[in-house]
Amino acid sequence: MIKVLKKNLITFIFITICLIFPFISANQYLVRVLMEVFFFAAMGNAWNIIGGYGKQTSWASSIFFAVGAYTSIILYTRHGEISPWISSLLGIAFAIVLAIFIGWPCFRLRGVFFSIATIACTTIFRQLLIYFEDFTGGSLGIAFKIRKGNSLWKLHFTSEIPFYYIALIWMLITVVIVMYIERNRLGYYLRAICEDQDAAESLGIESSKVKLKAFIISSIILSFTGTLYVFKTGFADPNTLASHDMAIRIGIVAILGGMGYVWGPVVGALISVPLLELSNAYLQDFGGGVAGWALYGLLIVLMVLFRPNGIISIWNDIKEIIWKRKARRKEKPHGAKA
Repeated sequence: MIKVLKKNLITFIFITICLIFPFISANQYLVRVLMEVFFFAAMGNAWNIIGGYGKQTSWASSIFFAVGAYTSIILYTRHGEISPWISSLLGIAFAIVLAIFIGWPCFRLRGVFFSIATIACTTIFRQLLIYFEDFTGGSLGIAFKIRKGNSLWKLHFTSEIPFYYIALIWMLITVVIVMYIERNRLGYYLRAICEDQDAAESLGIESSKVKLKAFIISSIILSFTGTLYVFKTGFADPNTLASHDMAIRIGIVAILGGMGYVWGPVVGALISVPLLELSNAYLQDFGGGVAGWALYGLLIVLMVLFRPNGIISIWNDIKEIIWKRKARRKEKPHGAKA
């Protein structure tokens, strides 16, 4: 038990701080920002499955996120307040169908051509949400009516604290899912395809099916996150949920933190979400409100240039240095001077 605690000390400290943060912080804005971190970390984990381990840069994440959100809010507002715990299952089913519909032809493409195809899919989906305005509310979207009282079944609360813990639990569940995938056959196959797809296929790995399976798992996580997110925000509109900006933010969380690492998206969310909030707050009067995004983009460029493996690779380098020093000490004979 002690060895486990030592090995995962930082993880336990992080989870403990997250658990007690709403009680030690009097600033509700900081609680909301941290809640946003949890949601984007969960979505970053979903993206990491296909983009990090499989190195398939997908910009279609916002499609599945919006599918979960729209399915739940439509069933709640127009069909007798159906519980999000039920409607999320339908949203997941739609997400799986779309993942197969998008992934089956697109995974025959490689590299930049796959990325371009997913961008096109996102554009088409957003335009469809805008066009069918009688069903989706068009560009104005759909908003909840005033909801009173507390109900876990219908996911509405008078305080944001319950949502904070729901988001935290969901983020940790997605971490466990990624951890499980990494240590099992799917993770091994994805890494093999990532290193050399032709060599992996020569060994009998069906790359298209493996990538499609990872894409489906990613879509399920994104869809359920969309359900939780829309009940937290209280509205859904295509220019926010199904936009290229949202797709990029989801991908950047994993890229910035560290692709192919279990905790990479969490680290990326802890940096990117507060940074965007700070830049929008203090730089909104500069450059017509785009200065914050410019700073955000500059950080990403610097990270790609100097830390292509993400911020979490810094910690991995530190651990490697410590391990090497310990190894040298063990190699020295007893009584020898350092």
